[in-house]
Amino acid sequence: MFGTLLWPFIIYLVASSSIVDHIFLWLYRLMPGGRKFASLKASSPSSFRSLQTAVRGCRNGSLPPNGGIHSISSLLTIPPLYHYPHPSLPVFTSMGFEVLFLSYLVCALILQHVNIYKTNVHMVDVHLVWFIVIFLSRRVVWNMLGQALASEVLYTVRYFAVIFIKGALLLLLVAGFMLLSWRLIQQNSIPNCLFLCYPLVMYLFTFGFTLDPQGSKVMLKLSPHQELGALSQLQLLHTTLLHKGVMVNGNAKQELPAPQPCSLPPDAVRYETECLRTDFNLRIKQVLFQSLICAYYVGFIPMKFSEQHYIYYDMWWACQHTLFVWLSSLLMLLMFMLPLTYCDALHKCALHLGGWERYPCGHRDTPHVWSALTVWPQGVLVRHGKLLYKALGIHNVAIPGDSHHGRFFFMFESPLRLINWMAAVLLLLVLYQLFMITRCHSWHQLLSVTGLLTFNYLILYRLFRDRWALQAVVQERTGT
Repeated sequence: MFGTLLWPFIIYLVASSSIVDHIFLWLYRLMPGGRKFASLKASSPSSFRSLQTAVRGCRNGSLPPNGGIHSISSLLTIPPLYHYPHPSLPVFTSMGFEVLFLSYLVCALILQHVNIYKTNVHMVDVHLVWFIVIFLSRRVVWNMLGQALASEVLYTVRYFAVIFIKGALLLLLVAGFMLLSWRLIQQNSIPNCLFLCYPLVMYLFTFGFTLDPQGSKVMLKLSPHQELGALSQLQLLHTTLLHKGVMVNGNAKQELPAPQPCSLPPDAVRYETECLRTDFNLRIKQVLFQSLICAYYVGFIPMKFSEQHYIYYDMWWACQHTLFVWLSSLLMLLMFMLPLTYCDALHKCALHLGGWERYPCGHRDTPHVWSALTVWPQGVLVRHGKLLYKALGIHNVAIPGDSHHGRFFFMFESPLRLINWMAAVLLLLVLYQLFMITRCHSWHQLLSVTGLLTFNYLILYRLFRDRWALQAVVQERTGT
């Protein structure tokens, strides 16, 4: 009888949340590392439930119910991330950039021949010049064919007429290229002809047997914060992502719409980071290869083929011209391949990824052990492996000690960092070229520097315009 009366009281004690929480804490002290966790407030049993709720909400990609604040414990509170749209500025179209880039390379090629031959025009190898020009125009021809094949209106008379004209132009260029190659083989030595084929071998070693070195099979996962940037839907990242005019004419000082809080699950952030990191590396590799190819054919090949004429020229000045061509080509391609829309997507992903730094006091007790399902706030100390790390970002889901995540966060944490590096290098190049104008002693040197400066001024203007517009947006975000 007495035991029957005690059963409801025993069931009530077991069902009590405080008793269960105290029993859980007492058992956790007996486990390895449990005494560190026990240093948390034992009077907050709801901290475990809030942690579970935050993880579930984060994995579902929805905002937490407490007004956009992610609480992973009673001591750790994470503010939400707000994303602002990038400034709307006019950009080069794909064909416009390719025509400008080809004009720059042709101008640099002519100036290099002026540096070598000066007024001895009769000694210039016309077949070599036309061979290089046709080779450099391959990007324009490829772009023209791509636009024709991607036409929205199919199976019309105009469509087939455009295809026929562009196909005939392509066949004409290929036939001319083959004829010029045959003439060069007949008039030059075998080693010189092999120098013309050297970039083809390097292309095969670098990109393999593919006509799309930009890596069109990099899959991007749909993320909520990418709706404000160039990555707005689940798609294959192809070169047309940059060719579409995402930014149109507008005012960078226009009022920005109210930002919306953004919440992403940690595994989605790390997946997106890996995709963007792979795509960024492919773009940088292509930019480096294309710029080196331009400097090779525009600067080095004319010097190499001039040896058969036994002509004297300023070797140092010709090599300096080749270096100028490489740096200018590199910066022009970077400006085109890494527009503001793409850099904005990298910056937003870096904000979600966060970063870690080694904490010097490695033996300090910490109640937190890094978890792949947790969004960690700024300044928190976590233990991963045998080391202690301190969180750097507002949200931190990166793997502590991962070098790839660390470099990604360092490069794209600030939206101005990448464009600052590009603008600084180009500004130093322009200042050096202005200094070289004061040191010129002959007319061809002055013509060579001023010809390249004309194009560098245009790129410098667009870079600083983008930087100042982006800086204004950043200042509006921070209120400074």
